[in-house]
Amino acid sequence: MSEDETQPIETTKQITIEEGIIKGTSWPTMKKVIASGINTVGDLARQTPTTLKEQSGVGLDTCEKYINAALDMVNEGVITGEQLWNKIKNYKRLTTGSHAVDEILKRPSLEGFIEEARGGIEEHTTTEVIGENGSGKTQLMHQLAINAQLLIEEGGLNGKVVWIDTENTLRPERIAEICLARGYDPHKILSGIIYEEALHSLHLQSIVAKLPRLCHDYNIKLVIVDSMMAHLRSEYIGRGSLADRQQLLNDILQRLGKIAQAHNLTVIYTNQVMDSPTGYGNPLKAVGGHIMGHASTLRLFIRKGRSGTRIIKVLKSPYMPEREATFRITNRGIEDVEGKEEDAP
Repeated sequence: MSEDETQPIETTKQITIEEGIIKGTSWPTMKKVIASGINTVGDLARQTPTTLKEQSGVGLDTCEKYINAALDMVNEGVITGEQLWNKIKNYKRLTTGSHAVDEILKRPSLEGFIEEARGGIEEHTTTEVIGENGSGKTQLMHQLAINAQLLIEEGGLNGKVVWIDTENTLRPERIAEICLARGYDPHKILSGIIYEEALHSLHLQSIVAKLPRLCHDYNIKLVIVDSMMAHLRSEYIGRGSLADRQQLLNDILQRLGKIAQAHNLTVIYTNQVMDSPTGYGNPLKAVGGHIMGHASTLRLFIRKGRSGTRIIKVLKSPYMPEREATFRITNRGIEDVEGKEEDAP
C-alpha cells in the first residue's frame, strides 16, 4: 500500500453537487436530492438510503446508488494513525471565554508530539452541555455564539452561527451587552447569527435536515441547539411513547454529527436534567438516556458554585480525563473567577 493510496482527500467532501459531478446519476433526479437540502458530495455520502428517500422522494434503489457513488468520491480508505493525527492536530478550537475552562478542554502536552496545545471546544465534534435550570448553559451559548465569529487567532472559528431555539432563550440584548463590554460591534455579531425557532420536535427534525444547505451557503462554523430535549420531553410522555421518542432523538443527533464532520464545524446542544432516584452520587441525571449519552463527542456538566460561580465538569471525552474548572458569568459573558467585574443579574 503506497503513501498515495492512503493519503486522505481533504476537499472532495466539500464539492458542490452540480450536473456531471457524480458519475452515473441523472441530473433531474439529483435536483430532487439537492432540493431536499443536500448540496455537497460529503453530505450525500453521509446519508442513509431510507432517510434520503423520505427526505427527497427519490426511489430507495436510486438513493442507494447515488450514496454509493458519493462514497466512492470521498472515501479515504485505509489510512495510518500518523495520517489521522495529521488531520486532527489541525482542527480549530473555539474558546469559551474562560482560560480556566479552555485549559481543561485542551489536549495534554506531550514532548516531541504536541508541543503547545490550544484549549477550547474542537471543531468536527458535537458537544452536550448538561445542567439544571439557571446553571448557566444558555449564558455559555450566548458567549460561544459571539466567539465563533472571531478570527482564528482570537480563539474563534471565523464563521457564522446557527441558533436553533426550542425554549425562547436567545436574547439579542444579552449578545449586545457582551459585545459592547468586549469592544465588538453588536450589529455585526447579531447579523452573523442565523436564528430559527423550533415549534415542536418534528419541526426541530426538519430544521436539522435543512442545515447542510445553510452550512454550505453561509459559512456556518457553529450550530447551537438550546435545548435538545425540551419538545421531546413534553410531547412523548410515558413508557409507551419512549421508543418513538428515542428513535426521533437518535435521528436528530446522528444528523448533527454528520453535519459537523461534513462541514468542518462545531455542534453544541444543551440538555436538561431530572432527579435520579438512586440515592447515591449526583442526584441530577441528564435527560435522553443512553442515546443522548453516546451521541456527543464531548459531554460537559455545569452546576452552581459558591459566591455566584459556576463549575463545569468534563463527563465524557475520547482523550481527556474527568476534570473541573470554575468560571463566572458577568456583563462581559463567560470569564475566569479572579479579578473580574460584578456578576450579571
